[in-house]
Amino acid sequence: MSDAQGLLCAIAATAVGVAVLAGWREHRRRRRVNPDAVGWVDWTLVQVIALVVAAIAGWVALKA
Repeated sequence: MSDAQGLLCAIAATAVGVAVLAGWREHRRRRRVNPDAVGWVDWTLVQVIALVVAAIAGWVALKA
């Protein structure tokens, strides 16, 4: 495995981690006790972007 492939795999793994974190935060946001205590981060968008980055980085790592 080359250095570029290792870096792309690390980026993909980090993006998957961010997607899992965003999913957990979205779950907590939906189950909050105080419905007026809204956050300013759209965790669903963060999760989708992280999954797209993971898919692209993983695909490029496998192609290289």
